[in-house]
This record gives sequence, structure tokens and C-alpha cells, in this order.
Amino acid sequence: MVKRRLLLIILIILTPIIGYCRQDMIRIVTDQGYWYPYTYSHAGQAKGIHIDLVQKALSNLNYDMRFFPKPWKRCLHDTKNGKYDAIVSVSYKPERAEFLIYPDDAAILGKSLWRITQVEYVVITNSHEPYRFDGDLKSLPQPVRAPLGYSIVHDLKSAGIKVLEATDTMVCVTQLVKSKRGSFVTPMKNAIGLQLEKRLRGKLRIHSTPIKSKSYFMGFAIKNQKIDQGRITAIWNEIARLREDQSFMKALFNKYKGQK
Repeated sequence: MVKRRLLLIILIILTPIIGYCRQDMIRIVTDQGYWYPYTYSHAGQAKGIHIDLVQKALSNLNYDMRFFPKPWKRCLHDTKNGKYDAIVSVSYKPERAEFLIYPDDAAILGKSLWRITQVEYVVITNSHEPYRFDGDLKSLPQPVRAPLGYSIVHDLKSAGIKVLEATDTMVCVTQLVKSKRGSFVTPMKNAIGLQLEKRLRGKLRIHSTPIKSKSYFMGFAIKNQKIDQGRITAIWNEIARLREDQSFMKALFNKYKGQK
């Protein structure tokens, strides 16, 4: 842990983050789905902690940028085809690495040095349900639901779990409540946000044992790449520096906590 932190500090110090001239416009696609507080859209605008952190990092490095909220599968498809320069935010999968540039440690560390944040996936069930998740995926109440196109869906299916993929998180969770059966898998912060929704208060249980913990990244398109590796690394370093700034991150989380 000490060696990893020292490596991060050295890389950040070596990154020339001061004195940049104005850089190219970076076109960034983001998930428009309800992944509060990390990424979501409101009135057609990209919002969330991951958006704000990346926006601050790019601004510090004098980049212009535009965010384009799209359905998640469209985000992946369009980045693969080079329509956008980057995607925020995305976890590592080998098949995605065929068209996205990730940090070197994305595939080998459970918690990457160059992540935007680390996200835990948890289980939600109806509050009246006596079930308690203890880590056994086979025990998840059926039907098991999860956001469409997310990597956690692949993880669950790889474990032999049948999954209903949701195009709209709020609709899906509302169905779970009305049917009084099944489970929903989602990041912890998103689960808390859903639990605080007025129409869902008192109706959901968040299980304390996480299913999985993942690093999420700003991934860059390989096709039509216009940002060289040196500048990409500088961006990842600045993201990492901001993430380790406790005052900045506290203010960022408090901003979204106050919106619920």
C-alpha cells in the first residue's frame, strides 16, 4: 500500500499540470441512466460526482470539454466507433479494452491508482422481505434485476444467475416494490439515493454485504484517438490527485448529499 501511494505521488509530481496552453476539445459520453450520485442526467445535462471530478481535472489542465448523456449501451458503441474521445465512467472488462485505453493497473488491481472512485455493488430487496444477503449469489431472490449493459450484469450471469436488465432504474425498483419480490443490484450510493426517494422511503432494504467492489475510470477511445498517451496519463494523474484531496471530495459528496 505504501509503495503504491509513493508511486502515485511521484507520478503526480512529474506531471506538468501547470502552464498548459489551451488544449483540444474533448468530447465525453456519459451514462444518462440514474446512477446517482456518480453519473446521471438532469434536463439533458450530465451530472454527478464522476462528472464534476473529471470536469475539474480537465479544467485544471486547460482542456475544453463537452459531455453527452446517452443510454449506456450507446455510450459503449459510440466510443468504440470513435464518435467520442472518452467515456465517463467505465469499469474494466477485457472486451472493452479492445476499444478503450485504460490505466496500466486496471486489469491487475482491485483498486486502481488511477480510478475516479471505487464503487461497491450491493443488493436491494423489499423491506418486508426476511432475506439477508450473505455473499451467496445463488441465494439472491428472483427475479434479480440490474442496470442494462453494466459490467455487474456480466459478473452475475457468469456466476449462473439469470438477470433482468433494467433500462430505467427507477421504474425497475418501483416494480420490485409493487411485486414484493425479487432483488436489485446497484452501487451503494445509488442504493442510498433510491432509499431516500419519497415514494420509496421505508420500502427498501440495503444489504450490508457487498457483491463486488470495482474501480471506475475515464476511458479513452482507441479509434480516432486525438489525445496522446502522455496527455492521457496527465489527465489520469490529475483525477487521482483530486480524488486524494479529502477537502475537495468531502465538498463534492456533500453537494450531492444536499440534493436529496
